[in-house]
Amino acid sequence: MNESDFIVRPEHFLRYLRGSLGLRPAETHLPRIGIIVFTSSDFRALHRSVDGQRKRWSRWLSVGTAGTKSVVVARSPIGAPAATITMEEMAALGCRTFFAFGACGSLVSDLVIGDLVLPTFAISDEGTSRHYGKSRRLRPDGELFRAMAAALRDRPHRFRAAGTWTTDAVYRESRARARQLVARGVVAVEMEAAAVWAVARHRGVRAASLFVVSDELSGKEWNPGFEDPRFLAGKRRARRLLIDVILRRVA
Repeated sequence: MNESDFIVRPEHFLRYLRGSLGLRPAETHLPRIGIIVFTSSDFRALHRSVDGQRKRWSRWLSVGTAGTKSVVVARSPIGAPAATITMEEMAALGCRTFFAFGACGSLVSDLVIGDLVLPTFAISDEGTSRHYGKSRRLRPDGELFRAMAAALRDRPHRFRAAGTWTTDAVYRESRARARQLVARGVVAVEMEAAAVWAVARHRGVRAASLFVVSDELSGKEWNPGFEDPRFLAGKRRARRLLIDVILRRVA
């Protein structure tokens, strides 16, 4: 299907935004490198790390620097639909390299709260990816993945490079489906990776993801750890790693 067949495209919304707020195109231009996060705390922390300035037309966009490189940090609501809207608009404004950073639930007993997950592929059980082409098994950009993997190997952090399960239906994650996917190399469940990579493939940009385990689903009962010190420490380590990757390993 041709792009002109779609009723509303990102450039349409951005034209509307500029017109309604009286913005010049230069005011809405974004750097080529972007980080998408899904919580206010991660946004604030990275906003400080890059010494960012918030865009006057969006309180959830912050432009700063990692060394000499310009970076934009964006906060998206959780889930594939919101993440793809955020990413589509960022790409239309000039962003070409995306790091998506969030939380995931462990599906295997030896992956615990606070561990990092670097997805090698994602199985899509959400409804957004299919609108961007073939979507059952998607992969991150190879160069970005290798850059993060190398940075992780240089650190003493516990991490796993393996598959993830992307789903929006958080209250419909059955044990049977989880067992099926674990047998296929999946170790965690999350809500955005497959869709983010599908958009990247479609738009010709680069994207990779990084997650911190926030809860454990492999036991008899759900074990949440959203306030667990291990989870909070894992997020701090992951944020530092992302900035270091951008600073030292991404062209």
